[in-house]
Amino acid sequence: MTRLPLAVGAGIGVLLTLCGCAGAAKEQVSATEWLQENSSVLRDLESFEKPRQQSAVARLRGLGRARGRSVAIAVLRDARVDYRAEVLLGRLLADWRDPESVPVLLKFLRHEDRGAVDIAIEGLASFGHDDYVQRSLTEMARSPDASARMAAAEVMLGNGAQEFFELCARLYSGEEDRRVRGVYVAKFLGSRHPLRDGFLVEALSDKDSAIRESAWSALRGERVASGVDYNPAADPAARARAVARLKQALARR
Repeated sequence: MTRLPLAVGAGIGVLLTLCGCAGAAKEQVSATEWLQENSSVLRDLESFEKPRQQSAVARLRGLGRARGRSVAIAVLRDARVDYRAEVLLGRLLADWRDPESVPVLLKFLRHEDRGAVDIAIEGLASFGHDDYVQRSLTEMARSPDASARMAAAEVMLGNGAQEFFELCARLYSGEEDRRVRGVYVAKFLGSRHPLRDGFLVEALSDKDSAIRESAWSALRGERVASGVDYNPAADPAARARAVARLKQALARR
């Protein structure tokens, strides 16, 4: 099934310069004309076959940022475009740090297709610092829906912006779902963020033994843990005494 009549009917008149030189534009082609000439790209984006999807994305990326963006947005503005094409185009725009991708990808964080969710997570994680992304993820991370909180946490895990370390540290203590808390802890395990050691010491008191073990595995080789006998499987009183010693060591440092 072709989507060309929908794109053409949308009346998108964005012009793309195919080749040019200083002082004179050569051949120009509209986004809809490009889609007419390359109808297989749309079919491949909507395919269930990953190689076909990857080929279509590569063709669009090969157009360059300006031309590829115009074609991608022309397709996204068609309300009847298949969701597989939509999330892939959102991911492509994210590679170009295009703000048009953000609402597209945020929508797919709650999609029933886990593959689409993963693509959205990857795209948003690649953005780095972005105020809109941060506000949206903060809102999701406070949702009563645990799956929404988990999706937000997974984006923050892959996003290296400093603000997300601070946000994970703030959200951790009030998070009830152990899976989400585990993602917050994973955010700090291999980092050198200034909050790292203090956060991981707090995680040693987590209700979940696997989280305690992960935090201690990251801390026990550090100077702050020198001489402290902490056992993630010990009784709560013994763990509390060890954590108190670690907090004292952090305060001295």
